[in-house]
Amino acid sequence: MKKLFLLLVISLFIGCENDEGKSEDEKMAEDIWQEIQGYSSWNQAADWTDIKASSDGTHGNFVQIWLNQKALPSFEDSTSTDLPYGSISVKEGYSSSDGSDINTITVMKKVEGFDPDHNDWFWASFDTNGDVNKAGSVSSCYNCHVSGIDYIRFKSH
Repeated sequence: MKKLFLLLVISLFIGCENDEGKSEDEKMAEDIWQEIQGYSSWNQAADWTDIKASSDGTHGNFVQIWLNQKALPSFEDSTSTDLPYGSISVKEGYSSSDGSDINTITVMKKVEGFDPDHNDWFWASFDTNGDVNKAGSVSSCYNCHVSGIDYIRFKSH
């Protein structure tokens, strides 16, 4: 019984220690990583199915994008300009056109009240293991994406 109690205390300590020193943005990104598991079975916008050449190479020379069920209707309605809260876009960036080498996984999630100056988009970049590269209100993300419709550069009317 003492060994079980000691094991429980140690595991709780290790669990707490893992969150120590992480920003709220990093913690939120880790939650989003869990939320997007299985994203490759999500739908893609009609004009953005499969792997496409990237126009600027920021995410890789080639990209593929998936949308959750909250985001998808905004791409099916040509009059829609703003995506609803809870919308998620997941973009895999690749070095080659066959998608065999993922450079990064980038996520945009619209979170009510997160960053009103940038339409409340939360940005996160992950490696293939889910480790956070960048997260939160990332200026390099929103400065580039401001040219898109509701910060979505591949959305068109």
